[in-house]
Amino acid sequence: MKKKFGISSAVLKWIAVISMVIDHFACAIYNPNVLGNGCSIEVHHFLRNIIGRIAFPIYCFLLVEGFFYTKSVWKYLRNLVIFAVLSEIPFNMAIFGHVFYLKGQNVYFTLALGLCAMILLKNFSGFRKSQLFAQVIVIAVFLFLGEYLEVDYHWKGIAYIILFYYLKAFKVREGLAAITGAVAFAVYERWAVLAFVPVYLYNGKRGRQIKYLFYAIYPLHLLVFGLLRFWLIQK
Repeated sequence: MKKKFGISSAVLKWIAVISMVIDHFACAIYNPNVLGNGCSIEVHHFLRNIIGRIAFPIYCFLLVEGFFYTKSVWKYLRNLVIFAVLSEIPFNMAIFGHVFYLKGQNVYFTLALGLCAMILLKNFSGFRKSQLFAQVIVIAVFLFLGEYLEVDYHWKGIAYIILFYYLKAFKVREGLAAITGAVAFAVYERWAVLAFVPVYLYNGKRGRQIKYLFYAIYPLHLLVFGLLRFWLIQK
């Protein structure tokens, strides 16, 4: 049920975007490996390991919301895959300092795998033994793919998406879902619990959406940070 007051999904997206950009700035630019003694370890830690941990839980939550309410899940998947491909080189440049790097794939691949897992889990929904067995197989396969393909957040990223999927599928109220998510994320990243304050305040409304801007911000800011990183290292 939609709340009269609270935070729309558009506001949640902006919170996630700001956190993400700060995180990637700390990883790509404000980094001891790039700036040397000009980088404060304490500030780097604050930007990357505290502020930067807010983004991913929100993206997981919004991916599941989008899955349940999108008009076309296949267009949703198409967009994720397109931007995953477009983002890979900028991601490599900004995060790893290489144009080509096979040991880490950007978060759009994580989200795309999570979306595929949800599509299959929905097709096998139910409590018969065969359905439960199929769900276990789907979960195991996609956790393996998350780790094997070395997507951002690895198998844990897929696991959190699946957690939010089941919370939504079982119609767990947003407040309880936020608390459950906070506890689960705290096991992996303790400061990620900060993300669940805005998630708890989510009112179920879309707000003013700028659809492709939210998609494009990811590769664009990574490209800028990647080019800046290359320039700073070569100075």
